[in-house]
Amino acid sequence: MQEHARGMERLTVSLPASLTKDMEALTKEFGVSKSEVARRAFEQYIQQYRRQKLRQIAEGMVDEYQNNPELTVFTNLDGEAFK
Repeated sequence: MQEHARGMERLTVSLPASLTKDMEALTKEFGVSKSEVARRAFEQYIQQYRRQKLRQIAEGMVDEYQNNPELTVFTNLDGEAFK
């Protein structure tokens, strides 16, 4: 990868022809470069991946939260108004 202006790095990617056509259509629709379309796609993919990973971790902690007395000690206070 080559370093590019403003902290960017150049990356060469090979895509199937069908994706290239779709990308070109998006560049026209959004009025942006192929690099911008790819950047947005990568950002969205990474964001979605991180959310999925956090969801999996949270789902894995449900049993721990429900059964660990140290974590449920204040559960009986749920819904009570504090004055």
